[in-house]
Amino acid sequence: MVIYMKSLKIMSFNLWCGGITTDRTARVFSAISECDPDILGVQEATPLWMQLLRTQFPAYTAIGFGREGGDKGEYSAIFVKSSRFDVLEEGTRWLTKTPEVFSYVEESLCPRVYTYAKLYDKENDRTLYHINTHLDHGVENVRLLQAHYLDDFIKTLTLPVTVTGDFNCEEGTSPTYRFFTSGVIGDAKMLTGDADRKPTFHGFSDLKLIIDFCFVKRDAYTVERYRVIDTLYDGAHPSDHNPVLVTVTPNA
Repeated sequence: MVIYMKSLKIMSFNLWCGGITTDRTARVFSAISECDPDILGVQEATPLWMQLLRTQFPAYTAIGFGREGGDKGEYSAIFVKSSRFDVLEEGTRWLTKTPEVFSYVEESLCPRVYTYAKLYDKENDRTLYHINTHLDHGVENVRLLQAHYLDDFIKTLTLPVTVTGDFNCEEGTSPTYRFFTSGVIGDAKMLTGDADRKPTFHGFSDLKLIIDFCFVKRDAYTVERYRVIDTLYDGAHPSDHNPVLVTVTPNA
């Protein structure tokens, strides 16, 4: 019997914590609506951003809490379509050796977290994990250590896994990127023949960096398509980062 699996659209979007104006909020909402992701991972989501997103997108379940604990500090939140997924388990943990309590790696410029969700995909009758994170923007050794802590968690999971985030490390060249793609997790854009490999961070200037990623467990998914969304809305970018959108199909 042939089993047909329905694809998933997964989006990563650093919203930028500053400059939350009415016009820019509308551009962010437009970008998300047009991509229509099944799973959305956001970074730099302040409590105000979370309030705005929950109100604008009631069809999604919001998962996660702030990096200072509760509703304090930036979220690395996950939004999932409630019609498609049942949330079986969820949590936010710090990227340290004591992930269950507020903590941060020495030399980190601020506390960093990852949010995870164990999801039942009702359309494919499959259970999976999604993780969303935002690594530090300071020195490389801090990011590499945080990546190791995240990898420690991923290694405990036997189900299919996808990971979104702003990793603040450049594609291909940084030790953090090389470490994170050296095992069972692969960079989605490298696993498909249909990849639009544009920069993900422009900083509202001429910067052209690729630091935002969607990683997938290699043996669990087929990556159908990879896109960087650099659309201008009313002539302006929604954020200082371009969203990343991938389409994956679970392997039967």
